[in-house]
Amino acid sequence: MPDDHLHALIGDLYDLAIGGGPERGWQAILESLAAMVGAQNAALHRQGPPPARPSILATLNIPPETARAYREYYFNRDIFLLRLRSGQRGNTFFSQTYLTDTEVEGSEFYNDLLRPSMGNAFYLAGGQAPIGEQTLVLGLHRPREMGPYTPDQMASLQCLWPHLMRAMKVEEQLLSSRTLGQIGYAALDELAGGVAILRADRRCIFMNRAARRMLLRRGGPMVQSSGGRLRLLQPSADALFATLLAQATTPGQTHRAGSMRCATADGGLALAMMMVPFQLPMPDLPPVPGPLAMLLVSDPNAAPAISLVDQVMAMFGFTRAEAEVAANLATGLSVEDVAMTRGVRLTTIRSQVQSLLAKTGTNRQGELLRLLLALPRIDCGDDAEGF
Repeated sequence: MPDDHLHALIGDLYDLAIGGGPERGWQAILESLAAMVGAQNAALHRQGPPPARPSILATLNIPPETARAYREYYFNRDIFLLRLRSGQRGNTFFSQTYLTDTEVEGSEFYNDLLRPSMGNAFYLAGGQAPIGEQTLVLGLHRPREMGPYTPDQMASLQCLWPHLMRAMKVEEQLLSSRTLGQIGYAALDELAGGVAILRADRRCIFMNRAARRMLLRRGGPMVQSSGGRLRLLQPSADALFATLLAQATTPGQTHRAGSMRCATADGGLALAMMMVPFQLPMPDLPPVPGPLAMLLVSDPNAAPAISLVDQVMAMFGFTRAEAEVAANLATGLSVEDVAMTRGVRLTTIRSQVQSLLAKTGTNRQGELLRLLLALPRIDCGDDAEGF
């Protein structure tokens, strides 16, 4: 293959690794590889530690049933890989250099798979290298009548192989980063507290589910423009919001946190909001234009998705009756209100409160409430039914 074709293929490899490249992905890469070395069939697969079966990434001119048979049975009988010497692992290899024709002819792999199902595929050019916890294996087959691979074809594959490995590792790292990012986003969506990341111009670049529900729900206190900018509907509250954002993001000033309350349209307790400066902790990330601020939001009207009764029974060994009293207190009811709600004597509730204090190691009812309200919570979504 001329140098310009080889260089174009190398470019396609790196483009594909970062999300671009040929429209048909690794299938197109295999076609170009096969053309480069004069191969008739090609396959690219990952192999985990035994006894894991290989995961086939792409094939060329290999029937689906043949690929399935290889994955389920013949990969353990692949004479080309079984006979590789230790020095060839991690590099390119060519079967003609370490297997005789007689050895290939006598193998189950050739007689039962390659000859009947892959056009008498006989000679193999390929490569093998670790990618993460798995091994990447490339196989390029040609029929016996075409003869062994030529020195020029072998040299072309040897030149391309390091680039293929680097491209696969780049793709692996990017996929891992995206996966970790998605895990982080999903975890933030489970939090009961609202979290949003804002630019200085009010544009929101991230908002978790709880923040969206508290702030942007129908009838909520905030709206978001088509450009992503946030604005509180109440003018005086919006002016304070702008001041807090400027304090957190204006260059040349001492950045500091600021807090405010935000009334809700349904007449419930006001939302609590805190604006704090936010810096990306990883310097190798792509830069985000301008300073950032993190908006934290809590809703005192919200109820946890996990029953507080079950939670405190598990954590503190409360009886169910004690746990129900604790849940009542956590909603803001007084001891007298709890007794009336539960239809029991006030002395009974006071006795249960004393038991709650003893089991939690707290000394006063205020300490008990602070402990209960500080327990881990997840987002209750729109289906919360209270404690």
